[in-house]
Amino acid sequence: MNNIEWKFKAEYAKSNRSECRFCRLKIKYNELRLAIMVQSTFFDGRIPTWYHYDCFWNCTKVLSEEDFPGLDNLRWNDQEKIRKHECNNEAATKSYEMLEISVDRPIRSSSCALCRKKVQSVRMHVIKGNRKTRKSYDIDCFFNTFDSIDVLQNLTVDKIKDFHLLPVDCQQEIQNRLQKRKIEIDSEHEKKKRKGGEEEETSNSNGKCCSNVEKEKEMLNIQCDKFWEIKDNLRNNLTKREMEKLLLHNGQQINNRKFEIISHLTDCIMFGPLEPCPACERGQLFFSSRYNSYLCSGNVSVWTKCKYSTQKPARKKFTIPELLSNNNYLKCLPKDGEHSERLFSSRRPLISNLLRGINFFIQPDLHDVKRNIEKLGGTIVAQLTSKVMLAIFSEAALHGESCFKNFVLQMSEKRIACVSDDFVDQIQSIPLHDALAKCKINSWDADSIEVKRDQIGYASLEKTMPGSSKRKKIGQNFDNEKVIIKGGGAVHACSGLHEIAHVYQQNGKAYDVVLNAVDVNSGRNSFYKLQILKHDHSNEFWVSRAWGRIGTTIGSHLLESFDTASEAIEFFCEVYLEKTGNEWNSENFVKHPNKFYPVKIEYFSKIPSPPKIRPGSKSTLPKAVKELMKLIFSVQAFKHTMLEFSVDVNKMPLGNLATDQIQRAFNILSQVKEILKMDNDQLSEMERFIKITDYSNQFYTLIPHNFGIEPPTPLNTEDLLKIKWDLLENLKEIHAAYKILHCDTGDDDPMDVHYAKLCAKIEAILFLF
Repeated sequence: MNNIEWKFKAEYAKSNRSECRFCRLKIKYNELRLAIMVQSTFFDGRIPTWYHYDCFWNCTKVLSEEDFPGLDNLRWNDQEKIRKHECNNEAATKSYEMLEISVDRPIRSSSCALCRKKVQSVRMHVIKGNRKTRKSYDIDCFFNTFDSIDVLQNLTVDKIKDFHLLPVDCQQEIQNRLQKRKIEIDSEHEKKKRKGGEEEETSNSNGKCCSNVEKEKEMLNIQCDKFWEIKDNLRNNLTKREMEKLLLHNGQQINNRKFEIISHLTDCIMFGPLEPCPACERGQLFFSSRYNSYLCSGNVSVWTKCKYSTQKPARKKFTIPELLSNNNYLKCLPKDGEHSERLFSSRRPLISNLLRGINFFIQPDLHDVKRNIEKLGGTIVAQLTSKVMLAIFSEAALHGESCFKNFVLQMSEKRIACVSDDFVDQIQSIPLHDALAKCKINSWDADSIEVKRDQIGYASLEKTMPGSSKRKKIGQNFDNEKVIIKGGGAVHACSGLHEIAHVYQQNGKAYDVVLNAVDVNSGRNSFYKLQILKHDHSNEFWVSRAWGRIGTTIGSHLLESFDTASEAIEFFCEVYLEKTGNEWNSENFVKHPNKFYPVKIEYFSKIPSPPKIRPGSKSTLPKAVKELMKLIFSVQAFKHTMLEFSVDVNKMPLGNLATDQIQRAFNILSQVKEILKMDNDQLSEMERFIKITDYSNQFYTLIPHNFGIEPPTPLNTEDLLKIKWDLLENLKEIHAAYKILHCDTGDDDPMDVHYAKLCAKIEAILFLF
């Protein structure tokens, strides 16, 4: 089960320190608070921005109660309050009520916020007022964008500011579009009405459906009230230490956070203590209302967390230790050891962000499909451009209607895969690649989603390389970090000490390390850099630390000073032990679960020192060979190659990855290749998923990749495997070429020296035509 990046969060305030981001007032302890989850700028993870209950609904629109993980953890009245408010929520719609449509003039042209193209002169563009932001849209993009969030459902020309000032032809076009959309909406409502009537008729004939739903709701209400009654009694009658003793006595692992201890102990008292995870045999099962099941907190290996989940875990009898037998509340608990079975809601959980990071082009009239794709985290692209990773059409429309022939031609030229409109239903019950195979309707050759993602990622990286006039996107960091080699390694640029300090080393070993941690399931792609710096001319010492998400500006750094080398070394070793679980001086590194792993880097100078002689000026090599040598040893070509494969050139500067580490990565890809060849008789789907996840985590830890804020891509297709294999081949060649670049050329022409180092005879071939 993948870790989903939930949009919102609901809980009771654990202290009185949090502040509402809307009204800026404190949120009281134990008060219901709601949050919008956002990416942290200081570390690789997401954080909640908290709001009072009433303030929250002024800031966002909730599409479904399933957008709130942990809703079942709240008291029943609060659950129902959120469900009812969510159904009637109109906050997001209000922000779009006043729309200004104007005519673009050549002098004051603007670009569309969606497709980024210039809105042509004497053509309409739409500006929406959303607090302090105003965005311009091409009229086509506007209708495609706002259609999916029901803004057009109640939009009329009367609600459009300055509509009467528009030219007549522009007014007519807008009216025609709104009328067309109104007809489509009425048609959709009629279909839903007929479908609802059929369902109601079926329900009435059976006499069960409505009564079962109400009965389930009533039983869940009773269970929730009883659960909270036990929680309140535990909080009022037992200390944290006493609750920990109860859990340990019943064979449960304990958590440091009191609210989690109370919840887990309540679960044990009400339903019975949980047996260890049957998959990893060591992990502690715990209830997750986010996934509506019990999950495991253990690990299947040192690289990968256990993904076991069940709604029917094995349990045992709850017992009370002798030391707590006199507690007044515990005396009141049933002595027979009988436990009730936990009830689960039968509603199907919506897997938000299941399709996050995938760009879709959808048949224009499939409005329900558009909404569902956005609910699942997919991105809708208004035009069939090279940014599209997957297209969705109805099979009848694609193969039958002549008006879509142009789309077929474009998809074929751009090698875009196409699936049928039942893909949305399939993706929620089977894995992505199975759903793609089952719903595929394109007859032309197409690239996989992974290949498309790499192509799009490289194109965006090229635009943001140094020298580009385009501004960087938030969270992205593609400018190379300045590397100054002093002492035993590269001084952290963020320390600001590269001019006065060097990396400290003792007995030939530098106190400098780069650590990585990757988890494709949770989306983690973190780095942690640690080093000791010594002043060039005095006995001043610093420990420099930097951390964050690879390939982005997300992260921070810290510099701490020490009076002596021993103090700095002691602190360095403590941090290293905390982050890796290993002693600094241990000879054999042992990977520990949820800990960082060191990346072996062989630093060269960032840029070779300028040669005394300009390369090629005194060379006796033929002109064609000279041109080839320039290409072979082009630093810019190295950068482009690494960016093309999404390798992070900040955390792994050119040519610096150790060759033995590259070889280990080759071995990992070979193992994945064997796994992909195995059929279901040799390996179950769950075993295949676990092994591929495990090897993917290892590969991306050894070879740092820049995924931006997107989660790392599992190595689960042969296409992606080939891409990564080519990457490693290129890294080996770059490493060899960079070693040659850094050799001393003396008074000889550098091009001749580099040619000699290749140990090859190269001749130009003359073609006669």
